[in-house]
Amino acid sequence: MAAPRILFADDDPTACLLMQAALGSQGFNVSTVNNGTAALAAFADEAFDLVLLDIEMPGLDGYLVCGELRRQYGDTLPIVLITGHDDREAIEAGFVAGASDFISKPINWSTLAQRLRPLLEKIQPA
Repeated sequence: MAAPRILFADDDPTACLLMQAALGSQGFNVSTVNNGTAALAAFADEAFDLVLLDIEMPGLDGYLVCGELRRQYGDTLPIVLITGHDDREAIEAGFVAGASDFISKPINWSTLAQRLRPLLEKIQPA
């Protein structure tokens, strides 16, 4: 089975490096972009198995990108929003936009792959 392809959008370059290291070491192929517009462009150019979006990015935020990905690619694509806000309103807005799940910051890098695998298994049974 091919390595799962993950697209990660975050305007923090350190977060991008950490995401590549954490998931790359677990057999994932991670591509990173630094804003929402770039995320939509990358997804239009390549097929990804799962998308991770930081909510707070300049320009198109994670909510807007999530909604647009849902509109263009349907409900089966796993989309996980990453947020420093764990309040009910932020989470509800994400689910309204079409998020499959949420991960709160700070990210637990050591368990991240295990958190994502069930979402991938729903679309690609082992």
